[in-house]
Amino acid sequence: MPPKGLSICISMNSPITPSGEKRFRFKQFSLTDAGCAMKIGTDGVLLGSIAATYPADHILDVGTGCGLIALMIAQKSRGQITAIEVDPEAVAVARQNVQDSPWPEKIRVVHARFQDFVVSNDQRFDLVVCNPPFFLNSLLSPDAGRNIARHAESLPPDELLAGVKNKLSLNGNFLMVAPAEQEKYWLEAAQKEELFCRSLFRIFPKPGVKPKRVILGFSPLKGQMKSEKLIIETGHRHMFTEEYQSWTRDYYLHF
Repeated sequence: MPPKGLSICISMNSPITPSGEKRFRFKQFSLTDAGCAMKIGTDGVLLGSIAATYPADHILDVGTGCGLIALMIAQKSRGQITAIEVDPEAVAVARQNVQDSPWPEKIRVVHARFQDFVVSNDQRFDLVVCNPPFFLNSLLSPDAGRNIARHAESLPPDELLAGVKNKLSLNGNFLMVAPAEQEKYWLEAAQKEELFCRSLFRIFPKPGVKPKRVILGFSPLKGQMKSEKLIIETGHRHMFTEEYQSWTRDYYLHF
């Protein structure tokens, strides 16, 4: 689950189906994360909201999980989306979510390790998006599926960044979310692969506290970096700032 301070009540409009499956309802689609190690949360919703504003004809979602980010991008983008996932259970869930959505023709879910996909596929992408396994050098969970989704052992940062560099078009962009304390690490690691930070969102749960997340935007082209601060709540539980609502209004039912 997202860390304290980034937990949003997405499930307030999430009824239980007769099969016992919880569906998360957004304005234009609904989906389930049942069977997926990583659950729907604020990290993915924010990353998807920001990524969907980037114009792109060919989009790659690395580690799609249940397909949330791919679906959010499909809602706004004219482009074709390739969503890759290593966990077979998550692949099955993502494929069903895509088929149940208004955009099944826009999204192709591929069962593959990112490292293998990079070698076997020669396509370049205008936009690559990843909510990566960012718990570096941390204790492993006894849940193997959660380890794959949450820990860097399955997709080390250097292999992720090298693969992204290989897959990006010259004018392409790479967007990812990470814990705020790893900001410097990712900036330095990306620069080694000649990926340059062009946008930086620092995500604050509420005023007066440290940021919990950063959303980093990289490009193979050097240029000025745009830095923004995004505060989620006003300081009162479930009272959301206008800036957070403006980013997510096209998706959340209650905005």
